[in-house]
Amino acid sequence: MSPDGLRILVAGDKSHAGKSTVSLGLLAALLESGFVASDLAYIKPATQCVSSTLTARFCQSMGIAYEHIGPVVFYRGMTRTALEGSMKEDADAGADSTYTERCAQAVERISRGKRLTLIDGVGYPSVGSVVSCSSADVAIACRAPVLIVGRPGVGDAIDSFNLCAAFFESHRIPVLGAIFNKLQPTGFYGRDKCDTYVRKYMAARRPKQHVYGLLPLSEALASMSAEETCGFAFKHPEQPDEAGALTPEDETHIASVRELFGRYVDMKLLVEDLAAATANPAAWTRQLSCYPGCEVCYLT
Repeated sequence: MSPDGLRILVAGDKSHAGKSTVSLGLLAALLESGFVASDLAYIKPATQCVSSTLTARFCQSMGIAYEHIGPVVFYRGMTRTALEGSMKEDADAGADSTYTERCAQAVERISRGKRLTLIDGVGYPSVGSVVSCSSADVAIACRAPVLIVGRPGVGDAIDSFNLCAAFFESHRIPVLGAIFNKLQPTGFYGRDKCDTYVRKYMAARRPKQHVYGLLPLSEALASMSAEETCGFAFKHPEQPDEAGALTPEDETHIASVRELFGRYVDMKLLVEDLAAATANPAAWTRQLSCYPGCEVCYLT
């Protein structure tokens, strides 16, 4: 285990997969499972969002250490600036370090003395790779196994999970498994039916990875979609504002998320797997197949 406790990176299989909602649910569930607020930290070290989110407001209200606008903001034009030769975000950044190093430094700082730090990824797994700051780069730098937030369905959900998992696995990063999100409550693609087949596939083809839960779509969660589509910027904010106080509507959404996670997500198994993967990451990395003729695979 890291001397600064456990770390987990929450990655989505696409933008707006529900990473922030799942992050909120994980933090709320951890509090109910025996962790106290001072044990936890939440950080989004690289982000496209420069406005308050419900997850950040929840952290502020509960006394959880948080940084919802981290050191790296993928603002408009930032990629072009980087490709033109400048690896500095802007004149105020001040550091000559790479984007990934800045993320790692921020995670190290907020993780001190914490039992568990939740790192909220940005977009889909390769977002940021153009400046060597993808979720995989951040996971390696921060020594954080990965939890993937997947999409609804069966075939599409599994195929998308495999695509995202393979990206992390190509970097030899432990992938714990997934929480699949936004499933229809009933019908052919209803949560219960999909649950059976997704778990059947994982048990047969990916026995090390677990399905920690499948979350049904609900009115409360649907209304939170705006949280995943927030303000963009043309530069890094000079001084990130506090997230702000919870509103009555926020309280309603948090209660809904708590109820869903309490009912559908196996937090005990997730924390156990995270501890095991942190202690022995090699046991959680998956050997990928090699192209014929490559006698020595670069992953061996």
